[in-house]
Amino acid sequence: MVIALQSAITIGASYVLGGIIPLASYIAFPGVRTALMVSVGVTLLALLGFGYVKGRFTGTRPVQSALQTALIGGLAAGAAFAIARAIS
Repeated sequence: MVIALQSAITIGASYVLGGIIPLASYIAFPGVRTALMVSVGVTLLALLGFGYVKGRFTGTRPVQSALQTALIGGLAAGAAFAIARAIS
């Protein structure tokens, strides 16, 4: 039971911390367009960084892992943005 609780706390904290990365620019910048551009840039850098670290820990090539993570994350973010725009 302790392992399940620890896992839940880890996943929850990671979700919150990961969500802060793209949302922080909307708190820091007054203009929506500026905040969006900063958010995209910061998120892309974070995806590259996370992918690189993932590659180091999993034994795959870090640069390849970074590019793959950024590509998949970027496509997912783009799809989410397109769906949100289509709905609103």
